[in-house]
Formats: sequence, C-alpha cells, structure tokens
Amino acid sequence: MSTSNKGAAFFKELRDFILFLQNLWGSLAGISVLFPLSNVFVMVIPLQIVEEDGVYAHLSPSLITAIATLVSLFVILSTFTNRSTFKEQRKRRKIQHQAWISFVVGILALVIYLAIYVATYEYAWSEWGWESDDPRKLFAEVPLLIAYSTFFAMMTRAFMLLGMIEFFGKKS
Repeated sequence: MSTSNKGAAFFKELRDFILFLQNLWGSLAGISVLFPLSNVFVMVIPLQIVEEDGVYAHLSPSLITAIATLVSLFVILSTFTNRSTFKEQRKRRKIQHQAWISFVVGILALVIYLAIYVATYEYAWSEWGWESDDPRKLFAEVPLLIAYSTFFAMMTRAFMLLGMIEFFGKKS
C-alpha cells in the first residue's frame, strides 16, 4: 500500500470515527475532553485562586484547565492511534479491564486532588506559615495540577476505550 493510500485510509477511518462520536458511547467519549472546560463554568471541582478564597497563587485556573484539556486531547489521539487493537475480538475483555482501571485511577486522582486542595487551604497559612505569594505554594500547586489533569485524562481514556470497543465492534 502506498503512502498516499495509507493516508487516505487513515482519514477515512478518522472521519468514520468522528461520525461515530455522535452516538451515545461516542458522545460520552467525545464530551470527556470538554470536562476540564466545563468545570470552569460549573465549578464542581474547586479551582479558585487565593483572592477568591482558594489555594492557587502561582498557577492560574485557566492554565490548569488548558493543560488538562491538552492532556485529554492527547489521550484521545493516542487511543485512536492504537485502533488496530480494538479490531481483535479476543482483546475486548482486556480493553474493558483497562477502561475500568482508568476509571478507578481517575477517581483516585480526584480524591488526591481534593485532599491536597483541602490540606493546602486549611494549613498553608496557619500551620505551615506560607504567605499568599510564597513560592513554596508550588509544592502544593504542581501536585494539584498533576492530579487534576490525571483525573480528566483517565476519565477521557476510560470513555474512549469503551467507545472504541463499541465503534470497532460494530464495524467487524
């Protein structure tokens, strides 16, 4: 197969997959990339700066959301590039297991995020003696960024794996 034929096949499969994103599984998989952006509007997960009675002094909520969204987009494209493994019927059970693991890791990342956030909020000033612009706050903000991004990445991966099993299961 020539390089141009491989490219055309890739774009046809990508186009088919994007059309698939319109059904139920695809909607769940597709919208998961928007979770970080939607949190900015509904504020389910706390993401306030110090001036808003939050914990972030150096990293802005916009930066954290942008990084989480980029990580989620990367997970979507990375998962899609492994699409050949979804076509093998015998690997479906393993992929479903991976989806569950991703879901559980995502929930654990959220719990870790909330624990660090609350601990920083409660103890940064009184117990630890950190001022609002203290550079040591990065010791809390960077793990918060990692946990926040991990939560959304793992949720995206879990939904993508299930969505792609469904998509490629229907094609074969």
